[in-house]
Amino acid sequence: MTRTVFALFVDVMGVQQALLSTNDRLDAPSGFDRCRERLGDFHRDLSYLIVNELPLLLNNSPEIPEPDFVAEFSDSAYIIGERFASVAIPAIYLMRRALRHEYPLRGGIGVGTFSHETSGVRADQNRQVWTTSSFLGAAVVTAYHAERSITPGLRVLIHPLVMRRNTEAYLNAYTLSLPASEQNADSTHELRFWRNAEADDAALRLRAFRDQQNLSERAMRHYDAAITAYERFRATKKDLPHITPAIWL
Repeated sequence: MTRTVFALFVDVMGVQQALLSTNDRLDAPSGFDRCRERLGDFHRDLSYLIVNELPLLLNNSPEIPEPDFVAEFSDSAYIIGERFASVAIPAIYLMRRALRHEYPLRGGIGVGTFSHETSGVRADQNRQVWTTSSFLGAAVVTAYHAERSITPGLRVLIHPLVMRRNTEAYLNAYTLSLPASEQNADSTHELRFWRNAEADDAALRLRAFRDQQNLSERAMRHYDAAITAYERFRATKKDLPHITPAIWL
């Protein structure tokens, strides 16, 4: 059955570069080990959020249905929900957890048609494993395009079609318009995931995470763009409904 939904696509950045790295010191963790640790944190954060936290957070908010479809891959995931807030709230918590557990995460939110056809896992005696997850639709495509936008940063970018749904609850509370120089056909707004009182401490943590890594110039642009976005979050006085304070900062 085809329906109209909102979609979040999140992706752990830098996996290919780390796996293909050839300049690791003998006494340092290999690129493979670093990726395995980061992806382990990502999948644990995603699972705990969907299974444990969201049911409690949204228990008294019937206007925000929980996400009803999650597709998890090695370094990325799709989350599907009926309302904008159904995917925006998970995105905010995932971005916060990514900073806390130090892995570079980026996302995009889209809207449109969606259909889930089949899913499952098959295995035979020869240890061959065949996994299937067939889903498609404009929501999937627009979320992917927003995440792949040319706008840099460890941020969650919003597809322009989402912003046309201006009657959606919490759309204005959770989003900020991108500077004109960063707007393009795939993203015109971004998700705000720090309160103004949290933004400075979050930026300090992000700088520390950035500085402990040996980053390429391209990767550095993503951290610097995120820090600039945090400065804009600091200048925004609006609250973040249904988001608990980040007391760990």
